[in-house]
Amino acid sequence: MKIGILGGSGKMGQWFGRFLSENGHQVWLWGRNPSKLTPVASRLGSQVITQPDQLTEMDCLVISVPIDAFEDTLKEIAPFTKREQLVFDLCSVKERPVEMMHQYLPHCRILGTHPVFGPGAKSLKGYNFILTPTTEAETALAEKVKTWLEKHESTVSLTSPEEHDRLMSVVLGLAHFIAIVSADTLLGQNLPGIAGAGGTTFRLLDTLTKSVLTEDPNLYASLQVNMPKLPKLEADFIKRATQWAELVKNGNKAGFAHRMQTLKDNLARTEPGFEKAYQDMYHLKQP
Repeated sequence: MKIGILGGSGKMGQWFGRFLSENGHQVWLWGRNPSKLTPVASRLGSQVITQPDQLTEMDCLVISVPIDAFEDTLKEIAPFTKREQLVFDLCSVKERPVEMMHQYLPHCRILGTHPVFGPGAKSLKGYNFILTPTTEAETALAEKVKTWLEKHESTVSLTSPEEHDRLMSVVLGLAHFIAIVSADTLLGQNLPGIAGAGGTTFRLLDTLTKSVLTEDPNLYASLQVNMPKLPKLEADFIKRATQWAELVKNGNKAGFAHRMQTLKDNLARTEPGFEKAYQDMYHLKQP
């Protein structure tokens, strides 16, 4: 299959370029800065799309651009797409991108997709991949894509764009928010010897905060502001954090213990056997 990757010089664009090339597909890269694409294409053994009308020659287009550039990209490529051409996006949010693909590419066979991993992954094995079909035709396409992804040992789920974004508000939005605020707090303490004093729990937190801070701030800011349900969720988190902090401030040991026990009991009902998470933590982060 001849596949064009839009945003081919980005980290995820390069990842899929390499992966698809290794699996026998002809990969062509497109972007607004050809000078960035040339060395990437050379490294991947791919070709560079130099003229927009070359997009018509592709069997499939994979859109791997920042959400802030998504609509402009669709407007730019729409005149050069063809009927029944496959178009997938890789955005971390789905409602608005899927809506825009329907708006600008109604003649194409589109499917919203979200690889729930970063460019540090070595393969698809063990990683989640979410597909968000909205019509019967898209669902049929999603089932074919699911079968292909599962052959590469990815864990694939199908859901609506709306449900996807509700989940991602927690999985990405809140998780990133907690990590960034934790990093801000830790760096504000001016404790240069803290790493040598930390146990397993702290090392996990330290790894999480540092891994998030290695990422592109513009990308993370874009994710935060493009998740409509996230502000309410973050406000709820802040409210609950304030309640816990008040228990500590007031020296309310009994209240803290009671509230924590309630959480523990609730989790035991919904996730029996959750206690093994303590041992899992040691497997995840060993010295």
